[in-house]
This record gives sequence, C-alpha cells and structure tokens, in this order.
Amino acid sequence: MEKEEIKHNPENAAFVAIVKKAYEKGRNETELTLDQLMEDLKADLKNIVIG
Repeated sequence: MEKEEIKHNPENAAFVAIVKKAYEKGRNETELTLDQLMEDLKADLKNIVIG
C-alpha cells in the first residue's frame, strides 16, 4: 500500500489547527459536554476560508 502525498496548504493548516484545538479542549476541560464541543467545532469549521 502506497502512502498518499499530503499537500501542505493554508486550508489544511487551518483544519489541523481547529482539530488540535478541539482535541486539547476536550482533554483539558472537565465540565465540557460532547454537545458543547461539537458546537464549538462546527462554528470554527464554518469560519475556514476555502479558496
């Protein structure tokens, strides 16, 4: 199986940053519910500029 080449562009970087932020928030905040995390994630993803 060949490994796909990952293209580095601003859209990927923004997506990775949002996912990392959500992951860290989920690991660190004890009172956070899944619904709250999903709402924050959706809001952040809607703000990505796709060119």
